[in-house]
Amino acid sequence: MSSSDKQGPVEAELDQLAFRFFKLFARYESTLKERGYFSSGKGGHILVDWNRFANDVVGPTFAQDLGNSAAAAMHILENPPKRQAVNDQNQIIWADVSANDKSVQALFGHIQRMRNNLYHGAKFNGTWFDPQRSWDLLRNGLVILTHYEKWL
Repeated sequence: MSSSDKQGPVEAELDQLAFRFFKLFARYESTLKERGYFSSGKGGHILVDWNRFANDVVGPTFAQDLGNSAAAAMHILENPPKRQAVNDQNQIIWADVSANDKSVQALFGHIQRMRNNLYHGAKFNGTWFDPQRSWDLLRNGLVILTHYEKWL
């Protein structure tokens, strides 16, 4: 029996969704860098400029542009991914992120945090933390990225 057989269908489906999200996110990052949407950080580190992409390509009328998919954006903006923080006991915790900002920059900032939480192991250490919330965020993030995939 493979490890995916032991996970059950929900975790296996979430794994596949995360893979699809990662793969498309990576295409975006590559294309953004190729098209000059980056700056140079400390030590020549490349910082992808998602805000400029959000402003130049997507724009403030993103909800109208998304049409029937606007609910995906609203879900992310109203239920943003949490961020890791350190509490007073020097423990890593999940901190809420404000849902007040409904801008296109906030939307793509939340999508970046989703990727960072996954990539840096914050949402997965052998089992999914809060699988339903992870599913909803990843699924909706993938809807947004897929909608603007035509730009790639």
